[in-house]
Amino acid sequence: MTKPLLMVVDDDPEMVNLVADVGMTSGFEVLQYLNARAFQEALIKNTPTIIIMDIIMPKIEGVELLKWLAEQGCTAPIIIMSGYDGKYLTFTERLGSATGSHILGTLTKPFKIEDLEALLKEALAAAQ
Repeated sequence: MTKPLLMVVDDDPEMVNLVADVGMTSGFEVLQYLNARAFQEALIKNTPTIIIMDIIMPKIEGVELLKWLAEQGCTAPIIIMSGYDGKYLTFTERLGSATGSHILGTLTKPFKIEDLEALLKEALAAAQ
Protein backbone atom coordinates (compact mmCIF):
# COMPACT_ATOMS: atom_id res chain seq x y z
CA MET A 1 0.00 0.00 0.00
CA THR A 2 1.36 3.39 -0.92
CA LYS A 3 1.37 6.32 1.43
CA PRO A 4 -0.87 9.34 0.83
CA LEU A 5 0.92 12.13 -1.02
CA LEU A 6 1.59 15.56 0.46
CA MET A 7 2.89 18.25 -1.90
CA VAL A 8 4.48 21.29 -0.26
CA VAL A 9 5.36 24.56 -2.02
CA ASP A 10 7.04 27.50 -0.30
CA ASP A 11 9.98 29.66 -1.35
CA ASP A 12 11.54 29.28 2.13
CA PRO A 13 13.66 26.08 2.18
CA GLU A 14 13.54 25.85 5.99
CA MET A 15 9.74 26.01 5.98
CA VAL A 16 9.49 23.40 3.23
CA ASN A 17 11.79 21.09 5.20
CA LEU A 18 9.85 21.62 8.43
CA VAL A 19 6.50 20.89 6.81
CA ALA A 20 7.98 17.90 4.97
CA ASP A 21 9.39 16.45 8.21
CA VAL A 22 6.04 16.80 9.97
CA GLY A 23 4.30 15.32 6.93
CA MET A 24 6.58 12.28 6.85
CA THR A 25 6.15 11.76 10.60
CA SER A 26 2.38 11.96 10.06
CA GLY A 27 2.46 9.16 7.50
CA PHE A 28 2.72 10.95 4.17
CA GLU A 29 5.03 10.61 1.22
CA VAL A 30 6.19 14.19 0.66
CA LEU A 31 7.21 16.06 -2.47
CA GLN A 32 8.82 19.47 -1.86
CA TYR A 33 8.98 22.53 -4.14
CA LEU A 34 10.66 25.89 -3.67
CA ASN A 35 8.69 27.65 -6.39
CA ALA A 36 5.23 27.49 -7.89
CA ARG A 37 6.43 26.66 -11.41
CA ALA A 38 8.16 23.44 -10.28
CA PHE A 39 5.07 22.57 -8.24
CA GLN A 40 2.82 23.09 -11.27
CA GLU A 41 4.97 20.83 -13.42
CA ALA A 42 4.92 18.12 -10.76
CA LEU A 43 1.18 18.38 -10.14
CA ILE A 44 0.52 17.37 -13.73
CA LYS A 45 2.27 14.03 -13.00
CA ASN A 46 1.02 13.48 -9.43
CA THR A 47 -2.29 13.29 -7.59
CA PRO A 48 -1.78 14.68 -4.10
CA THR A 49 -3.83 13.73 -1.09
CA ILE A 50 -3.20 17.22 0.28
CA ILE A 51 -1.36 20.39 -0.73
CA ILE A 52 0.31 22.83 1.64
CA MET A 53 1.26 26.12 0.06
CA ASP A 54 2.62 29.52 0.94
CA ILE A 55 0.76 32.57 -0.28
CA ILE A 56 3.59 35.03 -0.85
CA MET A 57 6.09 33.61 -3.34
CA PRO A 58 8.08 35.17 -6.17
CA LYS A 59 6.79 35.10 -9.77
CA ILE A 60 3.60 33.12 -9.06
CA GLU A 61 2.03 33.87 -5.72
CA GLY A 62 -0.51 31.79 -3.87
CA VAL A 63 -3.65 33.53 -5.09
CA GLU A 64 -2.61 32.92 -8.69
CA LEU A 65 -1.68 29.33 -7.85
CA LEU A 66 -5.07 28.70 -6.24
CA LYS A 67 -6.77 29.92 -9.40
CA TRP A 68 -4.56 27.62 -11.49
CA LEU A 69 -5.34 24.65 -9.24
CA ALA A 70 -9.07 25.28 -9.70
CA GLU A 71 -8.59 25.47 -13.49
CA GLN A 72 -6.80 22.09 -13.36
CA GLY A 73 -9.76 20.57 -11.51
CA CYS A 74 -7.59 19.79 -8.49
CA THR A 75 -9.75 18.32 -5.72
CA ALA A 76 -7.03 17.84 -3.10
CA PRO A 77 -7.62 19.69 0.15
CA ILE A 78 -5.33 22.68 0.55
CA ILE A 79 -3.71 24.21 3.60
CA ILE A 80 -2.56 27.76 2.98
CA MET A 81 0.09 29.41 5.11
CA SER A 82 1.60 32.85 5.37
CA GLY A 83 3.67 35.01 7.65
CA TYR A 84 1.72 38.08 6.58
CA ASP A 85 -1.30 39.71 8.18
CA GLY A 86 -4.08 37.26 9.05
CA LYS A 87 -6.47 39.30 6.90
CA TYR A 88 -4.49 38.24 3.84
CA LEU A 89 -4.89 34.58 4.80
CA THR A 90 -8.63 35.08 5.34
CA PHE A 91 -8.97 36.80 1.96
CA THR A 92 -7.04 34.03 0.22
CA GLU A 93 -9.06 31.33 1.99
CA ARG A 94 -12.32 32.93 0.83
CA LEU A 95 -11.02 33.39 -2.68
CA GLY A 96 -9.87 29.78 -2.85
CA SER A 97 -13.25 28.54 -1.65
CA ALA A 98 -15.02 30.79 -4.15
CA THR A 99 -13.01 29.26 -7.01
CA GLY A 100 -13.99 25.76 -5.91
CA SER A 101 -10.86 24.81 -3.99
CA HIS A 102 -11.25 22.79 -0.80
CA ILE A 103 -9.40 24.89 1.75
CA LEU A 104 -8.83 22.58 4.69
CA GLY A 105 -7.29 25.26 6.87
CA THR A 106 -4.79 28.06 7.29
CA LEU A 107 -1.57 28.44 9.24
CA THR A 108 -0.04 31.75 10.26
CA LYS A 109 3.76 31.55 10.37
CA PRO A 110 5.24 30.85 12.79
CA PHE A 111 2.71 28.15 13.63
CA LYS A 112 2.58 25.40 16.23
CA ILE A 113 3.63 21.97 15.00
CA GLU A 114 0.55 20.59 16.73
CA ASP A 115 -1.69 22.75 14.52
CA LEU A 116 -0.06 21.38 11.38
CA GLU A 117 -0.29 17.81 12.72
CA ALA A 118 -4.01 18.27 13.44
CA LEU A 119 -4.69 19.46 9.88
CA LEU A 120 -2.69 16.59 8.42
CA LYS A 121 -4.59 14.11 10.60
CA GLU A 122 -7.84 15.61 9.32
CA ALA A 123 -6.61 15.22 5.72
CA LEU A 124 -5.69 11.58 6.35
CA ALA A 125 -9.10 10.84 7.85
CA ALA A 126 -10.86 12.46 4.89
CA ALA A 127 -8.77 10.47 2.41
CA GLN A 128 -9.78 7.09 3.88
